[in-house]
Amino acid sequence: MVRALDTAGTAEALGRYRERAGQTLAGGVVAFVGGVVVGVLPGPAWTGDVVAWAVCLGVALVFVGAGALVIARRMRAVLAAGEWSAHTTVPVARRLHSPTVVLHSPATGERWPLTVTAVRWRQDAARPGPGGVLWWCGDPRTGGVLTRPHSGELFWAKPVRGGGSRRRIAERAEERGLPALVTPSGPQRSGEGTVPRPKARRRGRWRWLVLASVLVLGAFVALSPDATSAADPQIELTVLSEEPDGSCEVRWKDPWDGREHTGPFTCDPARDPLLADWETAFVVSDGFWKGELYSWDDDGLRGPRAWKVLDGFAAGGALGLFAGLAGGAVSLWRRRGPSAPVPVPAAMTLPAAAVPPPSPTYARLASLAEQQPVPASRRPEADVRSVPWWRVRGLRRASGLNELLSAATCCVLVGGPLLLPMEGFQRVYLFGLGAVFLVLLVLWTFRVLAGGAGAARLLARAATAPVPVVRRYVLLHDPRDDTPVLVFFPAHGGPDDLPEAVLPLTPPGTQKDSRLGLPPAPTGTAELRGWLNRTDDGQPVVVAWIDDRPLWPAGPYREAGTPEAASLLDRLAPPPAVPGPQTLP
Repeated sequence: MVRALDTAGTAEALGRYRERAGQTLAGGVVAFVGGVVVGVLPGPAWTGDVVAWAVCLGVALVFVGAGALVIARRMRAVLAAGEWSAHTTVPVARRLHSPTVVLHSPATGERWPLTVTAVRWRQDAARPGPGGVLWWCGDPRTGGVLTRPHSGELFWAKPVRGGGSRRRIAERAEERGLPALVTPSGPQRSGEGTVPRPKARRRGRWRWLVLASVLVLGAFVALSPDATSAADPQIELTVLSEEPDGSCEVRWKDPWDGREHTGPFTCDPARDPLLADWETAFVVSDGFWKGELYSWDDDGLRGPRAWKVLDGFAAGGALGLFAGLAGGAVSLWRRRGPSAPVPVPAAMTLPAAAVPPPSPTYARLASLAEQQPVPASRRPEADVRSVPWWRVRGLRRASGLNELLSAATCCVLVGGPLLLPMEGFQRVYLFGLGAVFLVLLVLWTFRVLAGGAGAARLLARAATAPVPVVRRYVLLHDPRDDTPVLVFFPAHGGPDDLPEAVLPLTPPGTQKDSRLGLPPAPTGTAELRGWLNRTDDGQPVVVAWIDDRPLWPAGPYREAGTPEAASLLDRLAPPPAVPGPQTLP
């Protein structure tokens, strides 16, 4: 048995996962400590809101980073005890739930509903590629590791709880044709099925979260001033200086020893102008904050900015306590009715000499392309033969002009309110947001002027070049990043022809559905234009016309004999699984 952790690329992917988790945890600690420090130091009154947001954000990032480190430890234990196996997979959407996939066992025909644990911006990488294949390592009864071939990303997956939920999800996967899918290409287990995870003691993570939240709330109660105590005397203040937002410097006499003190205070900016140099406040009479000034008005409590930090402690502690109690209750409810065990598939090994490595012939690639889902149509873009390039949707995207216009629009929307009179935190917030959009505007302007516009004009010239060359094509998708790729064959040939060249395409669809607008037929004939246009390194720029509309390339036209084309063809049509070490690029 070849352990999954020993295969090429798996250890590097696990290291990247741990590194991201450590960075998230470190960022949360920095945000929390920074918010506490800024709350203690003197400054304008509006920074109290920033302090509260920084403390809450820091607590959330600490929880996410710590949880990811725990998952990384589980991944390492599973990858060190098991081996990779390829499974056909169907994603199933569930409202208000994490991504769910159903794995098919090629040996027994069983279906394993699994829930993927991932943050929102990584969930798309957990979806199966165009071939509908994911690699799995672990035990479907307790959890394991999923990865999309050639993606270099690892995800922790656990079984869906509840017999009714598992049955409904399996039925939805069956409706989408999961049992009818072909046997996946990739590694297959050579041992006695799934290697069980090493037994580990349940650590009660929800109890630790509740305990940590109680300690945070205890710190809030211990440090929180009693601003309603009847023993706190009310004194008069002399205002020495005052800012428009209410931040002022005051002088007062200590009610106990008669000594004069000078310090910052938050005055009421709406008081009568005749009282510009006069203000009143209460003095904390005991506890940790003894001697601090505070006051009450229609806006609530006005006290030291350090008290704003306590609001962050209260919000973080309450959020953690609620999450811990809710998570513990759900975990207890789930343990009352344990999930039915999922039978582990038996060994499935192919003899090494039974399946020779096949060639990427037209017939083989066409059969793979026919298994892909048919993309939906999209509103056609403007004809590049009759309009300038900036009116063509695909060329605008390639040049970066869309991002430039978006950044300019955001600058106008943010800069307009800055011309209106406003004070305090709102002006600072809008100014910071406008500075960010202004930097993005400069960067996108440089990109468009430095190379984006030139690349778009080059593609436009290639698309309108005369004398097209006709070739047969097969439309496949790169399993590494789901990029559509055209594989070209001689125009007149048979099913045993080998590829002449490959051309990666820019997905014409939207961010939600990148396949939107691709040719509905996975095979056919295409007209290639633009052979005389070349990039800076001498590679030809070729635009393929299919159904009288262009498909914009994402790279140069590469002949089949080049190393780049050979590597891409190996990913598009991998050989069937044979015993021996497998790799995870």
